[in-house]
Amino acid sequence: MAAWREIYCGVYRWRRENGFAVVPSLLGRAAFSYLPGLGYTDLTPEEAEALAGEVGGGGRMFNIRALGAPGPGDPPPGSPVAQRLDLSAWGRDSGAVWSRALSRRARRSIRRAREAGYTVSEEAGASAVGVFHDLARRAFERHGSPMVPSKLFSALVSELGARILVVRDGAARRPAAALIWLRDGPLAWAPWSGAIRRRDYPGSLLFWGWVETALRYGVGVVDFGRSSAGQGAYVFKRNFGATAIPLRWFSDRPADLYRRYAAAQRVWRALPRPLTRRVGPALCRYLADY
Repeated sequence: MAAWREIYCGVYRWRRENGFAVVPSLLGRAAFSYLPGLGYTDLTPEEAEALAGEVGGGGRMFNIRALGAPGPGDPPPGSPVAQRLDLSAWGRDSGAVWSRALSRRARRSIRRAREAGYTVSEEAGASAVGVFHDLARRAFERHGSPMVPSKLFSALVSELGARILVVRDGAARRPAAALIWLRDGPLAWAPWSGAIRRRDYPGSLLFWGWVETALRYGVGVVDFGRSSAGQGAYVFKRNFGATAIPLRWFSDRPADLYRRYAAAQRVWRALPRPLTRRVGPALCRYLADY
């Protein structure tokens, strides 16, 4: 986790203080971010709360995320969650995961992608980073979010051993979906992904290909990343058998992050793409809770 922080600080030229990345602001005070860019940190909620009390005591802006405990029933709509699939619960057997963890809808979409001729494979090198960056940028643009710089992905590959999976169509070999993933002991997680929206579901094949890849590497749990409960991404991941785990957010400005940025996302989507593509990576340097 410390290596993750170091990469972010190196790419964005952030200084470090007491285990935090100090994120500058365009409008006001700098913010203290613990493991920026991650859906949650390596802290328990109790540890995160104690650390929040220490850093917030001086009136500083701060942001810390922690993984909570699963509760009964579905999480409240709109609440932030992590979504994980426990492969060890299915004996790390792809057949059991396919038939028992995945929904019928997920299996049907994966079959359709295969019938359309899509294939998924691991790719490496600068070309793979470029393919992934292009597809992820399209996803960011749909969501109204500035795109992180490509050099961040290159650093994760070269320094943390991140891997890239790409889905290509069978005929022209054009990339249609991609994700970047990392392994941390028994856990594998994919912080970003992107797919072209098509009726033959390349994105579904991408996630199933990642599950199969994780199984080959002996991974116990795959983390599909952060979602907003009840939204489209949340439903998609749930169809892959992912369990929602609430995220605890400790900040000097406790608020619903998704609602806080809803207006900004609408504005960002309305701006010309050449402009957002140019200024987006630089803007990310000033987003402490991004």
